[in-house]
Amino acid sequence: MSASHNAPVTSSEQGRVWSQVFRRSRISPHVFVVAGAAADEVDQVVAGLGLPQAITNSLFDNAHWATPLLDGAVTRLLTYGLPALPSGTRVYGHRPLRLLCHLMDLHPPTRALTGERHVPDIDQLLAHLDQQRQTEPEVLLVRARTAVANDAQEVTPAVGLATATPGELV
Repeated sequence: MSASHNAPVTSSEQGRVWSQVFRRSRISPHVFVVAGAAADEVDQVVAGLGLPQAITNSLFDNAHWATPLLDGAVTRLLTYGLPALPSGTRVYGHRPLRLLCHLMDLHPPTRALTGERHVPDIDQLLAHLDQQRQTEPEVLLVRARTAVANDAQEVTPAVGLATATPGELV
């Protein structure tokens, strides 16, 4: 991969802080909700990473999209009816959140967040992203399908991805 492929992919609004785009979820300290106004930007950044995406969508049911990212995932949910979770885009995991902050040129949290063991080095996150890009797409799709959540009970297994150690990234 070229170095430019890991450079920040957005250049709008220099100086934004992470909390303008992401907020902590009430579901878990490992889940972050993307602000509605920033959802398209996050989706565009994630799509540009070249990682596979799992999609479930059927008539009269919720639509789910999930992309594995490092030891977590980025998911989108479009609900119909009365879901346990509202529609929206979510980031599962601290490391994916920090990587997205870098790629979107956001000021990340300066210290470890609740549930985060330590603040990772951005070069390490980029190296793990490059490793993930080299993983077989079928393996990544299994992880993406695990992250597709349609109610609060299914969020817990997906968040388990966020607690994997760096050796469990693939």
